[in-house]
Amino acid sequence: MPPPVPPEAEGVAPAGLRPVPAAGDESAPPPARRTARGGRRRDPAADRAILEAALGLLGEGCSFSALSMDLVAQRAGVARATVYRRWRNKEELVLAALSSLDVPVTPSDGLPLRDRLVDLVDQIRHRGQDTNLHRLLAGLLGEAVHRPQLVERYEDTAVAARRDAMRQVLHDGLRSGELRPGLDVDQAIELLTGPMLARLILRQRPVESAAFAEAIVDTFLDGTRTHPAPR
Repeated sequence: MPPPVPPEAEGVAPAGLRPVPAAGDESAPPPARRTARGGRRRDPAADRAILEAALGLLGEGCSFSALSMDLVAQRAGVARATVYRRWRNKEELVLAALSSLDVPVTPSDGLPLRDRLVDLVDQIRHRGQDTNLHRLLAGLLGEAVHRPQLVERYEDTAVAARRDAMRQVLHDGLRSGELRPGLDVDQAIELLTGPMLARLILRQRPVESAAFAEAIVDTFLDGTRTHPAPR
């Protein structure tokens, strides 16, 4: 007696598995491959393709309102379901795409307070050399009027590490007595980062050297140090 034909050989999904959709059918997500622990196995190449597609569309002038998951999927050459498995909506996708352009904060431990602050402010300049990033962030700021939560979430994700690094340096300055007691650290961060961001993103003007970062920090320290530093 011949052995029974397994159901998948006849195109029928075994119990507990979803049927495979027909080629080109995006109405339902394809069956997910499972890891040994039961989670979906993500393809890093697909992740990169989707993020690059989103960045490409935004960089070419596509507004956040006009951007759609379908457009990104078409540009990336993946199914719509592949995009939705990774990000629930285009807000999450755009935030992930912008965050992918960020670079790690370079530590500056062991340097004097002024040098540490100059280094952190100047890292903004180095990061700002990417003109594509300028355009993308300018577009993000343009959305702030209609979607303030989008900018807030970007600050909470991509910008948080840089703010935390600067906050640590300022707290070190307070503990060492170099900065005057009662300094509002959050306001200090705005004062230190605002001029560089305004020059790079709002005014779209290049900053050729660290001299601008030094001027920002020196002006800040002139008003916040407990005693004047030797020049």
